Amino acid sequence: MPGVKVVQLKVECAGLGDGLEMGGTTAYNGKEKGGSGHNREARSNQYLRCLYTNARSMGNKQEELELLTNKYNYDIIGITETWWDGTHDWNIGMEGYGLLRKDRQGKKGGGVALYIKNVHTWTEVEMNVGDSCVESLWVKLKGVKNEGDIMLGVYYRPPSQVEEVDEAFFKQLTKLSKAQDLVVMGDFNYPDICWETNTARHRLSNKFLDCIGDNFLFQKVEKATRGEAVLDLVLTNREELVENLKVEDSIGDSDHEIIEFMILRKGRRETSTIEVMDFRKADFDKLRELVGKVPWEARLKGKTTEESWKYFKGTLLRAQKQTIPLCRKDRKYGKRPAWLNKEILHDLKIKKESYKKWKLGQLTKDEYRQATRECRGKIRKAKAQNEIKLATGIKGNKKTFYKYIKSKRKTKDRVGPLLSEEGEAVTGNLEMAEMLNDFFVSVFTEKSGGVPNVVNTSRERVSLEDRIHKEQVKNHLGKLDVSKSPGPDEMHPRILKELIEEVSEPLAMIFEKSWQTGEIPEDWKRANIVPIYKKGNKNNPGNYRPVSLTSVPGKIMEQVIKEIVCKHLESNKVIGNSQHGFVKNKSCQTNLIAFFDKITSLVDKGEAVDVIYLDFSKAFDTVSHDILIDKLGKYNLDRATIRWVHNWLDNRSQRVVVNGSKSCWKGITSGVPQGSVLGPVLFNIFINDVDIGIESTLIKFADDTKLGGVATSLEDRDIIQNDLSKLEKWSEVNRMRFNKEKCKVLHLGRNNQFHTYKMGSDCLGRSMAERDLGVIVDHKLNMSQQCDAVAKKANMILGCINRCVVSKTREVILPLYSALVRPQLEYCVQFWAPHFKKDVEKLERVQRRATRMIKGLENMTYEARLHELGLFSLEKRRLRGDMIAVFKYLKGCHKEEGENLFLLVSEDRTRSNGLKVQQGRFRLDIRKKFLTVRVVKYWNKLPREVVESPSLEIFKNRLDRHLSGMV
Repeated sequence: MPGVKVVQLKVECAGLGDGLEMGGTTAYNGKEKGGSGHNREARSNQYLRCLYTNARSMGNKQEELELLTNKYNYDIIGITETWWDGTHDWNIGMEGYGLLRKDRQGKKGGGVALYIKNVHTWTEVEMNVGDSCVESLWVKLKGVKNEGDIMLGVYYRPPSQVEEVDEAFFKQLTKLSKAQDLVVMGDFNYPDICWETNTARHRLSNKFLDCIGDNFLFQKVEKATRGEAVLDLVLTNREELVENLKVEDSIGDSDHEIIEFMILRKGRRETSTIEVMDFRKADFDKLRELVGKVPWEARLKGKTTEESWKYFKGTLLRAQKQTIPLCRKDRKYGKRPAWLNKEILHDLKIKKESYKKWKLGQLTKDEYRQATRECRGKIRKAKAQNEIKLATGIKGNKKTFYKYIKSKRKTKDRVGPLLSEEGEAVTGNLEMAEMLNDFFVSVFTEKSGGVPNVVNTSRERVSLEDRIHKEQVKNHLGKLDVSKSPGPDEMHPRILKELIEEVSEPLAMIFEKSWQTGEIPEDWKRANIVPIYKKGNKNNPGNYRPVSLTSVPGKIMEQVIKEIVCKHLESNKVIGNSQHGFVKNKSCQTNLIAFFDKITSLVDKGEAVDVIYLDFSKAFDTVSHDILIDKLGKYNLDRATIRWVHNWLDNRSQRVVVNGSKSCWKGITSGVPQGSVLGPVLFNIFINDVDIGIESTLIKFADDTKLGGVATSLEDRDIIQNDLSKLEKWSEVNRMRFNKEKCKVLHLGRNNQFHTYKMGSDCLGRSMAERDLGVIVDHKLNMSQQCDAVAKKANMILGCINRCVVSKTREVILPLYSALVRPQLEYCVQFWAPHFKKDVEKLERVQRRATRMIKGLENMTYEARLHELGLFSLEKRRLRGDMIAVFKYLKGCHKEEGENLFLLVSEDRTRSNGLKVQQGRFRLDIRKKFLTVRVVKYWNKLPREVVESPSLEIFKNRLDRHLSGMV
């Protein structure tokens, strides 16, 4: 490693043993229970137990440290401010531990030390940093078996440390962050840093944050370690490397808290004999031949929908069994990497044989080395080609990339362990699946008896084609995403898409029968539930979202029904303008802009404004089926549609799947399935009338609802309170529940009186900032918190790419950055565009890092890199996005919304671009920086040729040419 000198091997013994606990290294062994797989095994997770403390003199604390060490058996102990000098040498050793220390020279105080248990092999690493006096120690801890080494560091930064010493430490950190695994602990003394937002007030603190960002490091300490400040930190270059971090207690009279944490040594690896289809060896021609020769019309004639479906399913499954072999998923020795082909395996065999021949004297050492170099070169080339393939396909299928990333993680994202009501840990896959299913079912509302009257009405069909045609089914089959998982019926989208010509006709016949009779095959009403972790404690079943994997053919039928329903809703303008979720030509961005255009305008006029964020408890899961069906009738949908939807929702069942283990089936009594095609549309119909009679501004994105209005006087407050009472009444009538603990009030405006609001008998809590459709909106409305959060998340993803992707060519990095990182920086950015230069630079810095990662461009200026790559700066891209948004509002798909946002100027068209917008007035920056105000001067300066583009695509092309000429 450049600039690093290995100076001393301290201990020769290595290995952590195979027991449950040995040498302070905790190992968790277990055998998976239940499930559909056999011989499911688990290899233990092994951790290093670590302690860090700022001692403020170890002179009177050595005995207490030894007591803690004997009790908890630490592997690594890091200490800062030891205050040791030559007089302490007799009382600092601990039995069973090696000691590495660096005392401060020439004056009292300071000093750092590392104790390392003797079962580990380690070497001290000395950094070449010139004459700078950096109080740091670095150790390379040897990995066990095939593991990489871990670089450990301890660092003390005095509060008065000069900038030159800071820079020297940053150089150390930059060099060592390139190690496979890095963990640094210490007292960094940056009390002004807010680690939640990655922001600081002072220049030196911001330089440290830049160093962390440039090296893609994670800071793991979240609680204060001295008073109310987070002074003591634990940094790592792999987020999953440090786990179970706790801040508690202190040693002796030290005013710093102790930090305990675990460093993961060996990732848990499961072996499974679950068999999946091996599409690489599939004989699709034979499969098409077997399915294509079936006389479907004759075979399905006279059969019911259920019988027809079972015949189709059975025929297809039998044919695929004959033509598609099975392979084991997650085999005992791990899944073969995508780049490891037969040629590489052959080269590895030759290399191994060359080694044997060299040992036997049949080859020279140079000949063996040549074989080794050739093999290594081919492996690198194969990896690079695989990464290029991955990068070029990232836009269409991000799932493959994240699979690649997960394969490189030490730990995998897992469900649980879960805690039962008795407080006992549940770890078995089958037990966790049953526990989660019980919880998901418990939130359902009770089913009312009987069939709603509207289902039995004799109303004729409205706007309905008489038949479901083969071409219609082919169109939907052609759009299937082959990377998606099948439902409980095992109908894989890859197979259906391969057999598009052969299966479209029988499926159209089955769909038509289902439509005419209202009969739904049982497979279409079943769902495998995948629990997706949201946030909070992983032990709590309530912190998992149930996502349904349903029948793929069933989803196509849902798509047919959805088209019929949406056509009726659009032609009759059923869904109100306040709904922006799952509605054509509306989005999260249109929701935020429409709502906050009114809010910022009111605040700019000096009004106090209160915004209330409403939260429904398990909204999609608690939709009452009978109330929903009645509303379908109220909105005059045809009888066939209502009957089909009623039967589709009736008597549904679900099971939870955890790592291949499946719970038992349980009935579903309410809700629309999350993950289904039809569910969101039905939910929009259900919640459509929630804003009837509401006087304040109410806007929705599916179930995400917010209410806002002037709150300057008590009379204003009463209007909002009356609206809340109406909403509470609506929830009671419709059997929905508000989660009142999560309903928050955001008070805006300088003269806000902070009125109190109630829902029922419960007072709503106040909030300084709320996450609104993924955007952080705070009481200042200056968007700084959002910029901080976005930059932090984008940099984390960029760091993930930097660590996991070997090839740093533009063919790899640029597509990954464009598809995974930049969208994080631009999601709804037309709403939250940065107000301040510091925020503009913070976002731009992420793109600077990304372009600097590309091989061959490292030493160019940022502007030269952008030109070389054909990129705009993020600031120019935001301007481009603003202009595209205005075009949509004035001439495109958002024209109806645009009439409420922009006012056109009536003037001589020869003196303007022909579509000039009137400049609105403003007093405050929050209004000046809002989209509808900030874009006016730029839009009005656009050339007529650009503005008068006949389509959005032509507008984008002409706009890009115009912007390319701008400095």
